[in-house]
Amino acid sequence: MKRTICTLIALAAALLAASCAFAARERVETARPASELIDERQTDIWVEGERLGEMILGARGAIQIIYVDEAMSKAIASDVSLPQWVFEMGRYYGTDPIRKKKLFIAHVDVYKPWDFDYTKVFVGEHRLRKEDILSPSMTNPFGPQPSKSEGYFAFAIPASGLKAGKEIKIGYGDYSEIWKILK
Repeated sequence: MKRTICTLIALAAALLAASCAFAARERVETARPASELIDERQTDIWVEGERLGEMILGARGAIQIIYVDEAMSKAIASDVSLPQWVFEMGRYYGTDPIRKKKLFIAHVDVYKPWDFDYTKVFVGEHRLRKEDILSPSMTNPFGPQPSKSEGYFAFAIPASGLKAGKEIKIGYGDYSEIWKILK
């Protein structure tokens, strides 16, 4: 009798372990890689650059802006190959300051001296304001920036202006790209 109970417990434990392993494998196989998610959510803006085919010549700098939703947030947390700035800025997702807002993270590469003015950054009709900025001032590349420098920041804008499926402009000053809001 004692042997039968031990056998049943061992069988139940084996079945539980097998089902957990199967479920974990299914979850991993259906999860999309962070790089694929970034491709859908990233916009690159070249400031003062001239496009020559696939190349940009003479740019003052470049801004990468990434939209962070729940799927992107989870991918960032699980992908150690992403740059540190993506991980640091992506942590704002799900925090109180972004309630009823959409989170974006930005990386600024400076090629020529640039007086970076965050109020020139826009997403759709919304121009950034001081209250939109979430990140600490030590990472923000605001104000005069020397050549070959970089910085990053996170910002949240009202969700009301971003309707799924709509194409909007994201940019800096007179330079912008079209981005389609995810459904």
